[in-house]
Amino acid sequence: MNQIIDKLQQAEKVEEFLQKYGEGYDQRELDYIRRNWHHCLKSRFSMDILRQVYSELGLVSDEENIYLGFIKLLEENFGIDRDIIEVGGGRFPSLAKLIALKQEAGTITVYDPRLVTTQSICPNMTLKKEKFTKQTPVSKDQLVIAFMPCEATEPAILAAAQNKADFLIALCEGGPHGDEFDYFDSEDEWIASMIYTARRMAEQNDLGNLVVTDLKSYNDPYPVIYNKRKKL
Repeated sequence: MNQIIDKLQQAEKVEEFLQKYGEGYDQRELDYIRRNWHHCLKSRFSMDILRQVYSELGLVSDEENIYLGFIKLLEENFGIDRDIIEVGGGRFPSLAKLIALKQEAGTITVYDPRLVTTQSICPNMTLKKEKFTKQTPVSKDQLVIAFMPCEATEPAILAAAQNKADFLIALCEGGPHGDEFDYFDSEDEWIASMIYTARRMAEQNDLGNLVVTDLKSYNDPYPVIYNKRKKL
């Protein structure tokens, strides 16, 4: 009986979320969320469109929330109380919201042309419904982050490196799923290319070495990369 009540309460939360932000999604996405949210809740590595909803509504535990795993890497390697740019924040900026709520200083600015809202969610968060490019202004004191930003991966790397800014990027499958990737034969080839680009950019712009790690404890099969400056 309690499980039935919990499912009904969860369904109500999802519907309330869609009532608030549903206009920003297309009908296909709305149908997908309503049809799959409960089934995919059992998976530790769900689609981004559902992962964002789960995080926002607290439908997954901290141990299952991959955004918190990414934030732990962020805190351990760069600190969180600084000005941060998130590239490719997704439909709903759940990762950025978690960061903003934890920050005691600094801001976070999110770029994504697909954002379902640009209204302020947290006072230290700015939402920009626009595409991030390698020409987007970045300060050397800012940190560039991205969580599976697909085609925005390379622009994020280039913009950070060219402006001497640190970066932390969780890669995704890349290669076969978009027009800009069509010249790659496989996702492995695309991932290798992004790692090579990031390593070369870090070395050429005095950002130190490239570190390749992962979030496999969250069933994420893809690498996470970041620069590690040399100690003076």
